[in-house]
This record gives sequence, structure tokens and C-alpha cells, in this order.
Amino acid sequence: MITNSDGYIQLIHFLANNLAIFEHHTQQKVSITDTIGDIFSEHIASNTMAVCNQHKQLTEKHRFVIIREIDTIVGDLEEVLSSVWDVSPSNQQMEFIEEFTGLMKNLFDSEISKLV
Repeated sequence: MITNSDGYIQLIHFLANNLAIFEHHTQQKVSITDTIGDIFSEHIASNTMAVCNQHKQLTEKHRFVIIREIDTIVGDLEEVLSSVWDVSPSNQQMEFIEEFTGLMKNLFDSEISKLV
């Protein structure tokens, strides 16, 4: 679905071009308890639920494909951001996470519209 698309490659390039945001651990943190991994997971889960609710015509098979894709994406994110995955995010990192996961949702919406 999306992990084999040009859009996903562009999304990964977007992440790569913004990795410097995650290199500085001394910035003011937004949360004491939530980590970058937690925030990514929460946003991705929320957007996945939104995608499924917006596309009620999705079959169970489509939903399983989406979940597999999400697992792959989270795995990619965790690998790329492994050194900061368990660190509390800064404001700038939070903004990036929100933008990245929003773009990811748009990719799913676009691909789903091609399926159904």
C-alpha cells in the first residue's frame, strides 16, 4: 500500500531532512513522562482510527493491510530514531511529529481512495 509508494519515499526523505531536530536532547521538553516513541504511537493510532472511521467501506482485509503498514512504519521510525525514541520530546519535535503523522494520514487517505 503506502510503504511501497513514492509518497512514502518522500515522507522518509522529509524525516531524513529533519533529523537534526532530534539531535539536541537539551531542548526544553514538552512532557516529563511521554517519550518521542509514545507521542508517535499516540498520533499514529489516532490517525489510523480516523482513517478507518472516515472510510467505512474498508473491508476487514483492507484494515489488516493498514495495520501491517502501520507496523512497518513504526518499525522504520523506531529504527531511525532509536537514539531518542525513549526521550521526552521538545516543542519543535512535537511539531514535527504532528506534521509527519498528518502527512502519513494523507498518504493513507490517498491510497485508500484508489482501492475503493
